[in-house]
Amino acid sequence: MSEDFSLKDLIDPKHPSMECLRTNAPGTYKHCQNVANFVESVAIELDLNIDSMKVAAMYHDIGKCNFPEGFSENQNGKNIHDNIDPIQSYTIITKHVGDTVLKMIGIKEMPRKIIEWVSQHHGDTVLQYFYDKEKPDKKTKYRYRSEKPQSPEAAVLMICDSVEAKARSYAANGKFESSDDIEKLVLMSVGRLEMDGQLDNVLTGHLRRIKQTLINELNSMYHKRELYPEDKEDKVEEIKEDKE
Repeated sequence: MSEDFSLKDLIDPKHPSMECLRTNAPGTYKHCQNVANFVESVAIELDLNIDSMKVAAMYHDIGKCNFPEGFSENQNGKNIHDNIDPIQSYTIITKHVGDTVLKMIGIKEMPRKIIEWVSQHHGDTVLQYFYDKEKPDKKTKYRYRSEKPQSPEAAVLMICDSVEAKARSYAANGKFESSDDIEKLVLMSVGRLEMDGQLDNVLTGHLRRIKQTLINELNSMYHKRELYPEDKEDKVEEIKEDKE
């Protein structure tokens, strides 16, 4: 590894991997940016290595470049999963973890520890949507075939990924009416991972701080701005015009 190399070089927008992600899977690229913002705040709170965590966040879904239209964030009104068998959808979606690891291994400067964190970012969680679609006898049929997070870094990546995806869905459907909704979402998302045994290697004190950090982050992103007096006057005029 070159002495001039910095982890920040890996997430430079001009890096070939980042260009690939931004060009071929723009929705995924935006998702990764949001997750990177979340993990940065959590890393500061928990005194984790910020640059390493941001690299993990920006690369955790790089494998989606192989088939971007298979993932909701890259679809434009047409969901390919509406017309195929749930188990086929499961195969398409879970494959991105292995594809991601292979791409990361191919980058000589990529630290092995970051590849390990990324390989565990889904653990052996259930793809709930497709499980619910088929309702098989056992949930194991729809679980990722990955190792559960074995470090605080991998667990933070898992939590931030899960919370960002859920928050984006809630925001798109107008479900954030107050800060209470944001708090409920974070507690629910992290609670499900806890109940499923995904976060057994994370200290309770860490979880409390992670949850509060993410609540703060989401409040800053999705808070409803209070109208200034001039805005209220404009709103009144708009209503009057609509009635005339």
